[in-house]
Amino acid sequence: MPKKQGENPDRQADAYAASSVDNALRTLVYLRGHHSVRVTDISDHLGVARSTAHRLLTTLRGHGFVEQEPGGRRYRLGPVLLGLTRGPVDEPTLVQVAHCHLARLRDEVGETTNLLVLDGPDSRFADGVEGRHPLRVGPRNGDRVPAYGTAGGKALLSELSPESARTRYRRGLTPLTASTLPDVDALIAELAVTRARGYALNLDESVVGVHGVGVRVRDRFGTCVAALTVAAPSIRLDPGRAAELAPLLRETAERIASEL
Repeated sequence: MPKKQGENPDRQADAYAASSVDNALRTLVYLRGHHSVRVTDISDHLGVARSTAHRLLTTLRGHGFVEQEPGGRRYRLGPVLLGLTRGPVDEPTLVQVAHCHLARLRDEVGETTNLLVLDGPDSRFADGVEGRHPLRVGPRNGDRVPAYGTAGGKALLSELSPESARTRYRRGLTPLTASTLPDVDALIAELAVTRARGYALNLDESVVGVHGVGVRVRDRFGTCVAALTVAAPSIRLDPGRAAELAPLLRETAERIASEL
């Protein structure tokens, strides 16, 4: 479409941005009144082309505002928007609720247990209870580690869409050890395995000689709010042992969720 003489390009850009925001908000309001919708439903509702509606839904999905139904093409409200409408779990409350469960899990497995939260591209250790073995992994309360290098961080990243995970690492992955994932494509593949398996692994990827296994912690509404991990020297936590511990971690995560 030819530009009108004297028309301000900045004004054109502002008008386009405002129209996109308007369509996004109208889409979310429409979804609030429907269990799930198709691309054609959004296209008809907004009066735009199907390709435009698809791009809009893809963008909203990338930020967690909508999600696709498993195994289908229909869209519904996503975890980020649902979490905003229900109100977030504040971190002091999360730590207070989870601490006794971390201690109980430590007593059951004998290893250090941790609670991690996602903080931009990093995982942050919000709380931890130290294991009882003479040779043990110390708790790291307050430490930040790139999420791709920890079991808890991978568990949290696996909750995101591949597009949203990629946006956190536009400059690639910085190696922490020789075992750190080499690039973002490898990370996306690892997150797919994590989702299918139901737990995440860290095998020497942030500290040589330290392994970890982690699962997501959800609140009672199903929103992912943290990750729960067991960390131990690699000689006591190989992939087989991690698989044995995973059900116990999930049970602990469910107990935490029931109290949030």
